[in-house]
Amino acid sequence: MTTEQEIIAAINQVEHPEIAMSLVDLGMVRDIVVEEDGVTLTLVVPFAGIPESVRNYLLNSLYQAIVSQNSTFKKVYLAEMNEVERQEFLEKEHAHWRQ
Repeated sequence: MTTEQEIIAAINQVEHPEIAMSLVDLGMVRDIVVEEDGVTLTLVVPFAGIPESVRNYLLNSLYQAIVSQNSTFKKVYLAEMNEVERQEFLEKEHAHWRQ
């Protein structure tokens, strides 16, 4: 079985497609649970209405990171950031936007 540290290290490498930071550093991934039958996590988005293509890209990137560690992406929950989290995200987005 892949260790929790290996899964977290792989997830920490997943960057946002338009912001030069990892999803973890942006506060977009939390509640990572690694079990024998797979990985469960929560993807936290800044706004409920983010484009489906962006959401799917983020989910696929997380999926690829998890399966690269010979594990299974068991379940993902979606959540929306609260106002404080959203403001922190937007500040990071502004500072690290890919040109």
